[in-house]
Amino acid sequence: MKTLEEIAQESGFKILEFTKSVDEAALKETGIPETIDAAYVEKDDVVYLLKKSGTMERIGTKGYWEKIMKFKPSEKYHVAKINTDIEHGKDLVSCGLCKQHKNTTALLNVVVTNRCDLRCWYCFFYEEKAGFVYEPTLEEIREGLEVAKRFNGYVPPIQITGGEPSLRKDLSEMIKMMRDMGSAHVQLNTNSISLAIDYFENPEETIKRVNRWVEAGLKTIYTSFDGMRPEANSNAKNHYEMPFALEAYHRGGIKSVVLVPTVSQLNLKETPEIARFAMRNYAIGIRGVNFQPISLVGHIKKGDRDKLRVVQSDIVEEMRKAFNFGMEAWYPVPTVAALADIIGKEPHVHFYNNEKCGIATYAYADREHDRLIPITEFVDVDKFIGDISQIQSSALKKALFGAKLVPDAIKYGSMRKALAEKLKEYIIQDELPSGDKLSEILEDVIEKGDYRALGKFHHQFLFLGMMHFQDYYNYDVNRVQRCSIHYLAGNRLIPFCTYNVFPNIHRDRYLSKHKVTGERAEKLVKKSMEAKERVEKFRERKDEIVSSETYRKIYGLA
Repeated sequence: MKTLEEIAQESGFKILEFTKSVDEAALKETGIPETIDAAYVEKDDVVYLLKKSGTMERIGTKGYWEKIMKFKPSEKYHVAKINTDIEHGKDLVSCGLCKQHKNTTALLNVVVTNRCDLRCWYCFFYEEKAGFVYEPTLEEIREGLEVAKRFNGYVPPIQITGGEPSLRKDLSEMIKMMRDMGSAHVQLNTNSISLAIDYFENPEETIKRVNRWVEAGLKTIYTSFDGMRPEANSNAKNHYEMPFALEAYHRGGIKSVVLVPTVSQLNLKETPEIARFAMRNYAIGIRGVNFQPISLVGHIKKGDRDKLRVVQSDIVEEMRKAFNFGMEAWYPVPTVAALADIIGKEPHVHFYNNEKCGIATYAYADREHDRLIPITEFVDVDKFIGDISQIQSSALKKALFGAKLVPDAIKYGSMRKALAEKLKEYIIQDELPSGDKLSEILEDVIEKGDYRALGKFHHQFLFLGMMHFQDYYNYDVNRVQRCSIHYLAGNRLIPFCTYNVFPNIHRDRYLSKHKVTGERAEKLVKKSMEAKERVEKFRERKDEIVSSETYRKIYGLA
């Protein structure tokens, strides 16, 4: 059999980096993922993942690759301590936070139901498709959070997810329990549909419901939104409901909403309009957009994959054409690893992710001129991060912050204050178009580190990010080792991409084992079907919906 190097050479590829991937042919045959040698290769300014089996998948442009590799995490400094006794097995079946894992949990996904009021074409998770209902009790969730605390040394930030978690009636109690156990941040991952219908039909009661979530400690709504036009929004996935949901969140006291578009070739061109939609609706709480290039889980022919496949650099290019800034303004997750370590008290969330997992930026929202201005026009981000990343020794700390701040007795607050002062040196343009001073805003964010200070920043800057979750075809074991988004699964935490890419050995196996049975299951299935039918009936009122003041105002038609 030919070596990987021989395969690459014969095809005219330049090898950039070696890794391990999954042999999708063997997976199709046995159902068990087997690792296979793979390499990132480049040809004609395009980077691919090439496997020893000869298959390959597009990863992004050469410019994308060159940018993210500048911020590759250090094997010396960027390896987190995981409290685990799990030994790494020969295959991915035994995956969890084992001794080879290099990152703590930055976001813990807690699946609270697999019931849903939608039937999205790309989803195989909802109860009707799965063939069973999974819906843990509050006590079972509590026990799982204790597991997460044991692995990490802290209760991580939590994302309540599903299915559609808002179908549960005990969300307020759940959120309060999570906050009381020590989670600093709880967010709700939702399609926003049933809540929107509730608001349309009974706004005051719906506002009270959202407010109960806020009082319990909910910080952020993380909601699907695939496009402005109904046809671009995954066949009107939540187009008609979104305005009413946003109004309900705003009036209920939610101050942070992040739009989460699943992006394929079907709605790629829509991405700049989604950003504009977010920018224009700041007043009702939208603080960011986190694009998610579609993960093509399942055995899909190469030609069909190419018709859907989107990579991170595709989205950056669409944004460049619309807003005139490209890859130079985007940064991979580990960019902030050193900064987080400096200002964070141990144990804390790390950002030791693989550089290929996701990229992000902030852009000043100039609503008057309908434009986004990247943070790089105000701050020399590369120089700041470059200097901060070097602060791994006391000598460099002395050089940057002054010897008097470095003794072993240094206080956490003193370091934050020194860092805030240091940041001023990297500001290129201090005065924002609004007239505010960026230095003053950033000083508050770093020194105070609270939600009020961060809110002041988000008042003017929109978060833009993307997380490219993996599938069989672009799977990279090195990425999984540094994954920081984990699913709760009994006595284990499973990395996001392993959990969802191999559902038969992780997600579905675990959920099925803990499924609801008997009369309770029957009642939950009935409620789920009623919710689905309610959505269908609501959309029969399309004329009434699109002529409403809320719909027209939020979509900018008024």
